[in-house]
Amino acid sequence: MDAPKDPRHPANHGNRVVEPASQTEVDHRRGEQAGETDELLGVPTTPALPNAMASGMVKGGLIGAVVGAVLLTPLAFANILDLDLPVRLVIVWIAGAAAGAALGGVFFGGAKAEMENPENDQYLYADGPSDDRRQGPGLD
Repeated sequence: MDAPKDPRHPANHGNRVVEPASQTEVDHRRGEQAGETDELLGVPTTPALPNAMASGMVKGGLIGAVVGAVLLTPLAFANILDLDLPVRLVIVWIAGAAAGAALGGVFFGGAKAEMENPENDQYLYADGPSDDRRQGPGLD
């Protein structure tokens, strides 16, 4: 494939031209990638997660479980299947905690990983740098 003529050539991506990297740069990037891989959290039966994402998922899951249980508590006061109130409370707390933990874990796992990503410092918005937006939900 000839780069200037064939739009499918790897050097032509959209409107920008990808500059070839030197072997030193390639080795440096591979070293960084290997270092990041060493910091991953996981075992062979679970997906590997960066430390920031794993801590965000755990903290977000706990926060979400509590919030979900509290939000669904009013549903226990509906007379469902003629069950006693304590049984209905347990049912809605378990359902709310499960839903809240799933939502909180996914949201805070991604948010924490994005907050700690140093590459996000380079992005600028119309009203200035993104540093003031990276304060996050306070999971530190």
